[in-house]
Amino acid sequence: MNQVDMCLERLIAAVLDSQEYKQYQEIREKIKAEPEKERAIHNFRKRNFLLQRSKDNIDLFEEIDRLEQEFARFRQEPLVEEYLSAELSVCRLIQKINFQLMEQVDFDFGFFDQ
Repeated sequence: MNQVDMCLERLIAAVLDSQEYKQYQEIREKIKAEPEKERAIHNFRKRNFLLQRSKDNIDLFEEIDRLEQEFARFRQEPLVEEYLSAELSVCRLIQKINFQLMEQVDFDFGFFDQ
């Protein structure tokens, strides 16, 4: 096994051992115990994802605002908000790793400029 693979294994272990990931897994288990809430959360996340990735000519801010209003009451439930916050923390941790890696690796992304 080469050095990159060994370091990658250690990075993965560190992420899995992080407070963010542990908290997410703990809350995820609570949500799994309530299948109706779990389905609603997945529906919200799916719709949000599809909006953000939409290639249609839409007013993204307006559509996301509409989605937020539609789910506002649901998101006020403490367990739901706790789950979404924990998920966001894990996503930000992974984004931070990706951003820092890409900032340090000298790789030519000039084709995006064309």
